[in-house]
Amino acid sequence: MSEVMTIGEPMVNLIADSNETYLEARTLPRQMAGAEFNVAIGVTRQGHSVSYVTTLGQDWQGDLILDYMRGIGIDTSNIRRTSGAATGYQLKVRSSDGEPKVVYFRSGSAASQTAPDIVDGIDFDGVRILHVTGIFSALTDNTYSTVSRLMDAAHAHGVTVLFDPNPRPTLWPSREAMIEATNRLAAKCDVFMPGLEEGQLFSGVSAPRDIARFYLDMGVGKVIIKLGDEGSALFERDDNGGIRQTAVPSFTVDVVDTVGAGDGFASGVITALLEGLDSEHLLERANAVGAIQVTSVSDSEGLPTAEELRAFIASAPRKKLSL
Repeated sequence: MSEVMTIGEPMVNLIADSNETYLEARTLPRQMAGAEFNVAIGVTRQGHSVSYVTTLGQDWQGDLILDYMRGIGIDTSNIRRTSGAATGYQLKVRSSDGEPKVVYFRSGSAASQTAPDIVDGIDFDGVRILHVTGIFSALTDNTYSTVSRLMDAAHAHGVTVLFDPNPRPTLWPSREAMIEATNRLAAKCDVFMPGLEEGQLFSGVSAPRDIARFYLDMGVGKVIIKLGDEGSALFERDDNGGIRQTAVPSFTVDVVDTVGAGDGFASGVITALLEGLDSEHLLERANAVGAIQVTSVSDSEGLPTAEELRAFIASAPRKKLSL
């Protein structure tokens, strides 16, 4: 079985690979998209194995995604197919500021119909890390229950659970509902990984150390806070019950497309945990993968191999970080 498991909504990504509008574009190359899918791709590129949990439609999008996953070695044994709903897809156009315009076609998608009983057939043999996000859990009540059950099952099998909140407010009935539901999942995880603004939103406090304390007091083992393009920080309890902090600056790169940076970061964290890296080198790797990803227009095509990652870390200039 795979070392890593993730659950999410993989989608086909149709990209206008220029600054054209959809009306002007004459070609739309097909690539893969979805936050958890990006993470899975990043993990495989760094030499580790991944299993994906989801539901796909019996359609060309689902066929394309399965073919891609199998081609790069992602385990698809936990993927269901349905003829009752379509696989989601998205359209993306580049912009000069690095923030692309994206239109989603995912309402009522096959993935959103994933039910909690999918967890009952999962074999956790060999799985060391479960990666989940707040996106899939926000799709429907069923997907939220599925994620919650999967986290519980993973813990029962001794699996480390990593949770990236990755909030999508439009998927929730209210801000308050999103915060409450997200924090219930956060209390179940071993590694919580918000961006700074996300951590402020969900904890109600501002300083990174106070955000970390909020979640460490819940019982979370590690809190990793992404500090935008400046770097990242990791907080955990020391042997005396105090809070130990590690902060590492990111790298200077030319930004092409910011989508996928956080997913690349997550793949760096996951592989660093698998390889037993210390906190400083874990953050260095995660920062590096995120930085490399923003130099590519695709959501995942820029994610590096282990060799490319080592070369980048050895040569790329670093920023300054004060925390």
